[in-house]
Amino acid sequence: MPRARLSVNPRRVFLAVHLAVSGACGDSIVEGTGSSGAATGSTGVIIDGAATTDSTTDSTTANSGAAGTTTDVGESTGGSGDTGDTSTTLVNLGTTGDGSTGEPVVCDAPAMPLPCDHDNTDPFNAIGLGCSDDPGEAVTIEDAIVKALDSKSFRVATRFGSAQDPDKPALPAWRPREGERMLVLGTGLFPNLDENGALIEENGEDSHSNGNLDDQKLLPGVIKHKLGSNNGLGGTPFVDCDGLRDCSDTIWPQWELAPNNVAYDVFYMAFDLDAPAGTHGFALDFAFFSEEWPVYVDTTFNDMFVVWSTSEGYTGNIAYLDGEPLTVTTLDAHMKHQPGDKTLAGTGFPGDDEGAATDWMTIRGSALPGEHFKVAIAIFDMGDPLWDSVALVDHFRWECEGCVASAEGDCGVTPP
Repeated sequence: MPRARLSVNPRRVFLAVHLAVSGACGDSIVEGTGSSGAATGSTGVIIDGAATTDSTTDSTTANSGAAGTTTDVGESTGGSGDTGDTSTTLVNLGTTGDGSTGEPVVCDAPAMPLPCDHDNTDPFNAIGLGCSDDPGEAVTIEDAIVKALDSKSFRVATRFGSAQDPDKPALPAWRPREGERMLVLGTGLFPNLDENGALIEENGEDSHSNGNLDDQKLLPGVIKHKLGSNNGLGGTPFVDCDGLRDCSDTIWPQWELAPNNVAYDVFYMAFDLDAPAGTHGFALDFAFFSEEWPVYVDTTFNDMFVVWSTSEGYTGNIAYLDGEPLTVTTLDAHMKHQPGDKTLAGTGFPGDDEGAATDWMTIRGSALPGEHFKVAIAIFDMGDPLWDSVALVDHFRWECEGCVASAEGDCGVTPP
C-alpha cells in the first residue's frame, strides 16, 4: 500500500552540498567555460545539455585574495580545526619484492590547495575543484557536467540555515568546510539565496517536487544500480569488479525494494580527474538531511546519496556505510540533529516530529597513481517524489596514502 502523506506540503529531504555563491542570488544555473571562469580546469562544463557562461565568475577576481582564505575565524580552510587538507607530499614508502621498505615515493598531490569560491557560483569550485590548471596547486578537472533540469534543485551557498554553531556561537552551524562556499543538493526546491549568499528556508518551503528527471529505471551518466562484483554476478562485494557496474553491491538491494524500481528528482554531476603521481585516494565531506527520518527508517522509501568512482582499481559506489548505501535507514544512528534541535533553524525542516541531519562526515575512495578516471555525485528520491532529502557537499581533496575498497577496508564513509 502507498504510504500516507501529509495533507499539505510534505517536507523534502536534502543532502546539503557546499555551494559556491556569487552576487547573483537567483535561480540561474551557472557554468564555467574555462575562458572567463575562475575554474580553468572546469572547461567544458555542461549544465542541462546547454553550455552557458557565468558572467559573475572571473578568474582574476576569484583567485586574487584567495591565498590565506579561511572558512572560520581561527580555523583552517579544512574546517575541522586541523589542517586545511589531509594530503601530504611525502608519505608513501615504496616496497621491494620481499616487502622491505624501498625509496620514498613522492606524492605530487597539492598539500593545501587554495580555494577559489569566494565570489562565484561554479558548483565545482564550491567543493574545491578546478581552481587552477596546475595539478601542483589544485585538483584539476575535465569534462565537468551538471545534469539538473531544475536550477532550484541545488545552490552554491555561504551557509545553510540561520542557526549558529553551539560550540562557536560567532559562526554558522552549517558552513563550508573549505573556502567560503559549499554545494547544497536536494530532491526538492530551494529558495533564492539572500544578499550574503546564505540559503535560508522557512519550514516546508522546499516541499515541492523539482523538475529534475523522474521515473528513471536507469541512473544517468556512469552510475549503475546493478551488481558489479564477481564479474557482474554479484555476491562478493569489492571482489572482481566488472569495471562498469557497482562493485560495492550496495545500490541494487535498495533499488529492488523501492516501489516501481525507479528514481525521482534525480540530480547528477560528474567530472574527470588525473590522480597525481604517488596519490592513492581522494576524499570529500558531506552532511545528510532527510525528512524521511524517523517515519521511513527501515522501509522501502529511502532517498539515496551516491558518490561514484570509475577508478581502475575500483568502480562503483563509494558512498556506503556498513555495506549499505547512504539513505536515512543506513544513517539512522548518525542522525544527531533531530526535531527541535536549534541547529536545524532555517533549514526548512519543520522540527516537530520528523526531519533530521547527520554531522559532517567524510567519504573516501581509492585511486591509482597517474590514472584518469571519473567521479559522479547524485541524489534522488526512491519510491516516490515526496518527503525529500538534502546533502551538503564540500572539500574534495587528494589523499596520498589512500584507502582500501574492501569489506574490511577503510574506504567509504568515515563517521565523525
